[in-house]
Amino acid sequence: MYWLVKQDKRKYAWGLSVVTVIAIVAIYVSQKASKNAIENYKQHQIDAREAEKELQ
Repeated sequence: MYWLVKQDKRKYAWGLSVVTVIAIVAIYVSQKASKNAIENYKQHQIDAREAEKELQ
């Protein structure tokens, strides 16, 4: 990324634009993955409780 920004002769406009877009996409993907992980964890807890009840 640094190389891309340094290659831009127009005051880093394209480089900064690309870095900004990549950062926004990365934040979105991170939030989506975190949400899915939390949902999976909650479902795992529910499944574990149900399995525990069946064993008793």
